[in-house]
Amino acid sequence: MLDNLLAIDAALLTWLASHSYPHWLDTLMAFITTAGTRSAIWLALGLFAVSRCRSYLPGVWRMGLALGLTTFIVVAILKPVIARDRPFTTNGETRAIGEYPSNYSFPSGHAASATAGAFALTRIWPNAHAALWALAVLISVSRLYLGVHYPLDIVAGLLVGLSCSYFVTGGLTYRGPVQVQCTDRD
Repeated sequence: MLDNLLAIDAALLTWLASHSYPHWLDTLMAFITTAGTRSAIWLALGLFAVSRCRSYLPGVWRMGLALGLTTFIVVAILKPVIARDRPFTTNGETRAIGEYPSNYSFPSGHAASATAGAFALTRIWPNAHAALWALAVLISVSRLYLGVHYPLDIVAGLLVGLSCSYFVTGGLTYRGPVQVQCTDRD
């Protein structure tokens, strides 16, 4: 069963890589993946939130904790234990565009942190949920496009990030900054 699932996973990535895409899309996807590296975009959005309203600080603090927990679980536990090689090292039909990460593939740290960041920030900015989730999806898809992850790596990263962020923020019952009326704007 697992062998069949991994074969489908590899075939899907090979199919995605078999298409030709415009050069500008390579550049855009590289930019998007860079924004997601080390949770940079999520931390920047958190700092922006606090600069607009100090009352968001508890929610941004929880987002930072969610990102830290997610990164720890992905990088220190799951990647070394599962030790799945990157697609460009094992699948001759795929190529990596730009970077060649040296750590393992499963699960995707970019997808995990994107999901954790999006979920936590929607607790602060519920009206921005569509934009935040769109950004998380773009970051995740960029990893497939660039050829550095298999589809299952992305799915697993999404699940890890969502679980960690749900745990840290208290899940759907968390109502901290969502109900705060910001009165400290300039």
